Amino acid sequence: MPILLIDCVRYEERMPATEDEFEQVVKEHAKDIFGEQSIYLDLKHKLRTKSGIGSIPDGYVIVFRDQPHWHIVEVELSSHPLYEHIVPQVSKFIIGIKNPSTQKDIVDALYQEIASDEFLRLHLKKAIGTTETYKFLADLLSKLPVVTIIIEKHTEQLDEAISALAHSQIKIVEFQTFAREGVGLNVHAHLFEPLYKLPKPSTVESVTSTRVKAAKRVTLQDLVDAKLVNPSQKVFSNYKDIRYEAEITATSKLRLLHDNTTWNSLSEAAQHITGTAINGWIWWLTLKDGQECLMDDLRKKLLQVTKEL
Repeated sequence: MPILLIDCVRYEERMPATEDEFEQVVKEHAKDIFGEQSIYLDLKHKLRTKSGIGSIPDGYVIVFRDQPHWHIVEVELSSHPLYEHIVPQVSKFIIGIKNPSTQKDIVDALYQEIASDEFLRLHLKKAIGTTETYKFLADLLSKLPVVTIIIEKHTEQLDEAISALAHSQIKIVEFQTFAREGVGLNVHAHLFEPLYKLPKPSTVESVTSTRVKAAKRVTLQDLVDAKLVNPSQKVFSNYKDIRYEAEITATSKLRLLHDNTTWNSLSEAAQHITGTAINGWIWWLTLKDGQECLMDDLRKKLLQVTKEL
């Protein structure tokens, strides 16, 4: 079993107990895998062939970089039979997505999912600008997707089997989890190769600058101190067609109005509602000068002002 050594501390590889557990971890780290300019849609929609045979992938990802593209995501365990389970599953995806009726069904399903979640809707509009959402999705899904298999152990047998499938864009991501020895998953690390290029600082000075910038963590208290928001100001977001509101307290925490719970950060409050780890800065909105804006826009404004001082 592999051992990961970080600053003389041992981490032991930890295999996911179930596929559901593994899928949850993958969803939490979707932006780490696919990049910040992406959205992961946890939508269980069957891809049917013209003959009616179909299979349900674990999710879909839309990527907005220079060349927008989309992924069909299948989260798998290496313990599953390769030729009895994994290969037939992926084969059905490849055949099903070529069915025009299935393409339209997916466009409709993705459009409804995005329209019902204000965070997804605003994130998408920020990326595509004035392009109509349905048209963007229809144009995007008219192109063949990348079929992405995320698995905890990448084997030569998997490569051989996948290479025989009639699809040019199949990617395999090995996603490993390591838990600190004697502590367990309370302290852990993940090892994987992301599907996007990480920026490479060219000099020691740029590395130092990047680290200093990353070290500045903006809090609600910082926004209050800068008078970008005020105590008692409301923030809001929609999730699964339900509008959630919260109030910034006198101590710069966030009180959810629907259940009267109080949270230390925007992200903690968003996770309490959605049940999954999420960046609260891009999930919550507020009103600024009569206009809706992401809390992240106010965070960036504060960072910009601080940088100029």
